[in-house]
Amino acid sequence: MFITMGTAHQLVFYSLYALLFLATFLFIERLLYFFFTYPAEKQLFSKEVEELDQNKLEARYHHLVAKLRRGVGFLSFTITSAPLLGLLGTVLGIMNSFLVMAEKGAGNLSEVSKGIGFALEATALGILVAVISLIYYHIVNALVNKARAEIKSLILENMKR
Repeated sequence: MFITMGTAHQLVFYSLYALLFLATFLFIERLLYFFFTYPAEKQLFSKEVEELDQNKLEARYHHLVAKLRRGVGFLSFTITSAPLLGLLGTVLGIMNSFLVMAEKGAGNLSEVSKGIGFALEATALGILVAVISLIYYHIVNALVNKARAEIKSLILENMKR
């Protein structure tokens, strides 16, 4: 076999840690954007609203909304994939425990139960990563929705004039 069960199990753990790191990094980046960069962009957009025609205004609106939603797809991916990776880690860990049991015999129950416990940690980590990413997702999505409402309000105020 190209890769051992134990190594594959470790790769699942490293993948989950990487997903958590990237989701946290993305969350912090989005918070920095919404609290520091977005207010300046909103002010610039409010000046542009008065000058742009309908088609260019719509294109600028969609460009700004795409900028606001950047990273939401990755958070959604993390929410979906983390529990599945955790389950994969559990299956690989239990398979590894059975291989150890086959090699050393079923007499050493402490080794087998230690391996199964380690395997179940993968599921717990996958669920933890998914829950943390879900919290990040809802916070970022709330900021996006608030910003979209503000931008729409700016556009509607300009159309009334």
